[in-house]
Amino acid sequence: MIDQNGALLPNGLPQARARLGVGQGIAIAVGLVISVAASAGVGWVAFNQQRVVDQAAVWQYTPDAAIASYAQRTDLTDEGAFLFFASRPQVSTGQLFNDICSAHQEDVGILGCYVPTTRQIHLYDVTDPRLDGLEEVVAAHELLHAAWDRMSAAERNALAPLLEAEAAEHADDADFAATLEFYQRTEPGERLNELHSIIGTEFTGLDDALEAHYARYFADRSAVTALHEQSNRVFLEQAAAVRGLTAQIDALATSIDSDYSAYNSAYDQLNSDIDAFNARASAGDFSSQDQFDRARGELVERQDELDAQYAAIEANVNQYNSLVAQLDALNATTEELNAAINIAPHPTAESAG
Repeated sequence: MIDQNGALLPNGLPQARARLGVGQGIAIAVGLVISVAASAGVGWVAFNQQRVVDQAAVWQYTPDAAIASYAQRTDLTDEGAFLFFASRPQVSTGQLFNDICSAHQEDVGILGCYVPTTRQIHLYDVTDPRLDGLEEVVAAHELLHAAWDRMSAAERNALAPLLEAEAAEHADDADFAATLEFYQRTEPGERLNELHSIIGTEFTGLDDALEAHYARYFADRSAVTALHEQSNRVFLEQAAAVRGLTAQIDALATSIDSDYSAYNSAYDQLNSDIDAFNARASAGDFSSQDQFDRARGELVERQDELDAQYAAIEANVNQYNSLVAQLDALNATTEELNAAINIAPHPTAESAG
């Protein structure tokens, strides 16, 4: 047995002790009891071989402080912690992790995987403090893969309509749809397996039957969904900030281009009108000084208006440059976050090829 803190609890049967001076009848009775118990044990082992293997794995695995904290922060039950530790979770980074788990997909960060052939969980070491809680959610996600791996066909079939109904409730969620599309491409045939892990760690307010199912693994499932919301909010806010700045920049660029075009057209017309004014003045075409002054004043006023328009354009250009600088800073933060979640940086124009 394992408690919720990941500590091993005493397990196993007490040793039988021989008694001296017991009559033959009693000895035979005891022998029969032992024989039946042994027979029942062999039958249980035959039908629960994976449980025996899991128990042996738990006895031989000592979780470090980080792994133990994942079980604690996601509020695993005894059963949840048992399966988690039976999967011998290992935290690693770089090529060591990617050789086992990476799907080698551009713009996709792989943070964990459960390997059915070894029945082991591998986790990417997320160290960015802004993403606190993310690795715990990934650990819980992979734990549910381990649980699914051990379910019978009947258990999976019973869960299937519940999982699909919950997925249908979130059909309009673009991020959820994109996630399912990714899994469809990279893990065809594993839709229910992935839904089981996603729904259990990310969605709140589930059907009572589903909540009862997940209660086998989580004492309080809101612990893991809160960690998901907390860590996912970083990406949502970052994406929203990038979208907002990009929209401002695009709108401002369109406005600047339009204003420049109008300014250049108006200034060309002004220069043409000034040439005409000068030609009239040289030809003595003005009947009076007052007429000359009015015509000249109109040209000067138009020039002042265009100068003001140009100043406004310059102000917008300065604002545009400021927004671009802010976007560059956001993009730098995005690159940091991408690196933290195992997404390789895009090649630069010089290195791309």
